[in-house]
Amino acid sequence: MRDGSRARAGRGQRASAGSPWRLVAVPAAIALGAVGAVAAERVGLPAAVGAGAGALAAVLSVLALPSIPTRRATILLLGVGGLGALRHAAFPGADSSFLLVVWAAGTLFALLLVDRADAESTPLLQGGAALSGRLREATRSAVVLGAIVAVATVALVPPITQRLGRHVWPGLVPTAGDSASAAPSLRSSNELDMRSRPRLSKKVVFTVDAPRADFWRGETFDRWDGQTWTRSTHAAEQLARAGDTTPLVLDPFDDSAHRGEPMRQTFRIEASFSDVVFAAPSPVSVETDKPLVGRPDGTACVGTIETCASRFSGSEDPSASLGHGAVYTVVSRSLLPTEDALRAAAGGPVPTSLLEQYTQVPASTTPRVRALATLITKDAPTTYDKIRAIETWLGAHTRYSINAPTSQGVADVVDDFLFHTRLGWCEQISSSMVVLARAVGIPARLATGFVPGDRDRLTGRFIVRERDAHAWAEVYFPGVGWQGFDPTASVPLAGEAHSSGSWLEAARRHALVFGILAVVAVVLAGAAPQLIARGRRRAARRHGRWATRTLDRIERAGRKAGRPRAPSETPREYASALVSVFEDGRLAAVGDALDTDAYGRAGANADARAAADAVLTSLSP
Repeated sequence: MRDGSRARAGRGQRASAGSPWRLVAVPAAIALGAVGAVAAERVGLPAAVGAGAGALAAVLSVLALPSIPTRRATILLLGVGGLGALRHAAFPGADSSFLLVVWAAGTLFALLLVDRADAESTPLLQGGAALSGRLREATRSAVVLGAIVAVATVALVPPITQRLGRHVWPGLVPTAGDSASAAPSLRSSNELDMRSRPRLSKKVVFTVDAPRADFWRGETFDRWDGQTWTRSTHAAEQLARAGDTTPLVLDPFDDSAHRGEPMRQTFRIEASFSDVVFAAPSPVSVETDKPLVGRPDGTACVGTIETCASRFSGSEDPSASLGHGAVYTVVSRSLLPTEDALRAAAGGPVPTSLLEQYTQVPASTTPRVRALATLITKDAPTTYDKIRAIETWLGAHTRYSINAPTSQGVADVVDDFLFHTRLGWCEQISSSMVVLARAVGIPARLATGFVPGDRDRLTGRFIVRERDAHAWAEVYFPGVGWQGFDPTASVPLAGEAHSSGSWLEAARRHALVFGILAVVAVVLAGAAPQLIARGRRRAARRHGRWATRTLDRIERAGRKAGRPRAPSETPREYASALVSVFEDGRLAAVGDALDTDAYGRAGANADARAAADAVLTSLSP
């Protein structure tokens, strides 16, 4: 029968409640609903709107599209849904991993049911066997496909994502307009004014493929005048590339950069402009096609000495910067500090030059700020405990607000924040933390960049937005280097940040157990028909008619002897064939008794049954 005729037959069956195409519409609606939800989130609409639109399109296409054969319409629809899933899954944004798994499972199940529905729409040949029960087959297939999708998600998606992802890519060339409209958090600068309000939004600025969460540091500042942070030295050098890799200038005081464990991160720029190299502390090398300028603190600017200097002065030349789609890879090192390690490091010697540079406080720092620092830390025995005490005090006595006053006309922003407003954004809070630490002799500096962002549970990729821009305090620990602290951002210490907490990470950590369970589920689902048939045969042997039980006994004896019964053989013919196998002529009488019991009006008499049972018992080992 041609496809169109078969489809018309299927469409004719849809008028009945039990039409097989109604069952196809369910997983198709689930698959298209998941794609619709993902697409809606990408354009800022409620996920429920996209899910409803996708599900409705699927139902109408499968059940109410008269001009196209049903099989063709369904497969075409699922193909369009697949293209949509791939298209929108490639965009950064909200975590859509669960919806994409639902789409994959729904699509596979719908395709399987398409074949089933198509087969049911085709008339049986004369004498042909009927199909197995629809519900039973659908349930078994759902279990198998669910296990396959789960295993593929856990085992294949992260490696494929990492292998197929680019590690270096030039991206678009930024324009002067891109540079002018870029968020301040993406622009390199030699100063940070505490009186200017930051720009925050939900716009994605970059994504990061990294094994753990960390601060994505861009720049550091060490000199404070009460209102503005600057660098005590503007020394910088053009970095030479070694093959595809550009080694960075290493901070001489940062032990992590020299001796730490490496961690690889790949950044993809989603904003239209950035000239800052963001990285987890402490970066040691960058794979990029862009020229880099390195600073003594280990940070870097994208461009040349001349272009970086012109940006600092406000004369823009964005052509050598990172544009939308640019990809670079960083190797950072960390000694993976823990609380115990930082406490133990607190008593080590601190270089005199580092103390002079990073414990400086300006003349504007008031006596009450110094007194507060002493009061907060008086019961803390180590540098780490003092920093935690300052962090705890700020968290309890100050509040974060982007709408806080901008401290215009104030001589010292920190004093005004701690004793007047106690309301501010991250720059004011972290500046206060640095000044309080310095006031009790702890080397500290201000760092700017981004907090980790949201992690996609399927790919493990961190999605970082403008609103994740942040400033925090970095404190020096002898033998460890610089460590970030902040009361407004819950970023764990590197030595305690190995787990992302996502369901996929948990599944990968227990991959062996998960794989065994999935294999067991597939085997049980695939073997279910055989297990059910065997159970029925056993039940028939226990409770069935004498002929049924006896035929099963003689068939088992024949299989053990290497002579199974052929499908075309009657019980009498099979019993006669076994006479030569067992060299026992009594088996012919067993066959006669079976035929008589099965087809005779009165059945086999008691003596014939007893004789047959005795013969079969004697054949058992």
